[in-house]
Amino acid sequence: MKKYLTVFTAFMLTACLGMETEIDIKENGSGTLAMTYRISDELFSPGTLPGNENLPSVPIGKEDFERTFSRIPGMGMVSYSEKEDGGDKLFLIKARFENLDSLTSFLDANGRQATLERKDGKTILSVSFDLDKNYVDTDLAPILPLIFENYSFDFKISLPRNCEVSYMDGAGAELSAMPYGETNLASKSVAFHSPMADLFSGGSGTMVISW
Repeated sequence: MKKYLTVFTAFMLTACLGMETEIDIKENGSGTLAMTYRISDELFSPGTLPGNENLPSVPIGKEDFERTFSRIPGMGMVSYSEKEDGGDKLFLIKARFENLDSLTSFLDANGRQATLERKDGKTILSVSFDLDKNYVDTDLAPILPLIFENYSFDFKISLPRNCEVSYMDGAGAELSAMPYGETNLASKSVAFHSPMADLFSGGSGTMVISW
């Protein structure tokens, strides 16, 4: 795994897990992030499952997260815990960020999956949940739905003001909705849910949140 990849991006690229992220943003741009993710015991060690050998390693453990947060100015870990849950390893991480630039750097330091823009008095956060198919062995791809059958991806962001949501494809063309998953929009929050396997096969989409 290249060092510039954040933990969030690393998880998104490997996808051998289920993931839930909740972000709460205050009026001044600071806020908190709570992230829970699951890794099947079968997939915890690369190479356990045929076709899994080429997946990049995922940072695991409190020290990995502490190092990641320490590389992002304005971010810090609040708490970390892990436990067994059935056939999964469950990890829970809470962090705080001082501003939206810190948050965006955590989501994607390279601007490939998350970008931040301020325009006409509005803040615009664009987030893509697409997963890179290059990290999946071609022989493994047909059985992705079986592998990820019990795993899902959830992303919720709460904002200090009323918000709007739009969507676009990989070329920047407007979409009526994300090509996979479901989005629920409330006045000051956006929630997205998708089976994990659909992030590989559902096409390209970016969610654009403005407030």
